Amino acid sequence: MTYIFLIILLLIIVTAGMVLIHTYKDFYRKNALLRVDPLEFTGVKALDTTAEIEDSEIWMIGDSRVRRWPEKLLRNNNTIANLGVEGQTSSQVLYRLMSYLETDTPSLIILETGINDLKVIGLDANLYGEITQQYLKNIEQMIHLCRVRNIRMILIDIFPVGKIELPRRLIWNNAVNKAINAVNLTLESYCDNDMVFHLNADAILSDNGTTVRPEFQDDFLHINVMGYEALSKNLKELINKIINP
Repeated sequence: MTYIFLIILLLIIVTAGMVLIHTYKDFYRKNALLRVDPLEFTGVKALDTTAEIEDSEIWMIGDSRVRRWPEKLLRNNNTIANLGVEGQTSSQVLYRLMSYLETDTPSLIILETGINDLKVIGLDANLYGEITQQYLKNIEQMIHLCRVRNIRMILIDIFPVGKIELPRRLIWNNAVNKAINAVNLTLESYCDNDMVFHLNADAILSDNGTTVRPEFQDDFLHINVMGYEALSKNLKELINKIINP
């Protein structure tokens, strides 16, 4: 019996070691790639990003919540470039946008970013002020970039999160939810329905203003196709209102 127990224990230790090695290698690889390409231009869907942005009237830019958006749900007679990149912060999105604008100028930019900034507050609630201020500063800079080029913008607020998974409870706290609600109110205040328009994703995806509706949740930070369909219906109407007044 003791012999069997030792074998099982050894197998558990070996398996745990292999998982740790794999996790370390994956983290090291991602960190190395980030140093090579700090703005992660290679994370965009398009194989030829330059051609994509030059051929598109509308740019969607942001983090994974943009990258996972099925553009076919929005296409009508408009060409749309999806410039979302998984895991990006608003700072990375800002500098990518600056780079893209050196190549071309779209008629409309759709922006959704912020969750990767604010989730850092889950590690240290004392960072609340610093993180939210920098995030809003980045948004203001992106709005300014569009205004001076006469580019209209649809500003989508930060999606609500889903039902929290047990492992994530260790790196999440109520201050993050508080920050999401606070910055979303500020984002709405930036919109003038002339150059900057607002899409209230929270009102579409959530019943309680804090968590995404279960039928729209994919995982804690992401929505599923049904969620994107609900957002796209409203976003498509807004696009048509702006492009074809």
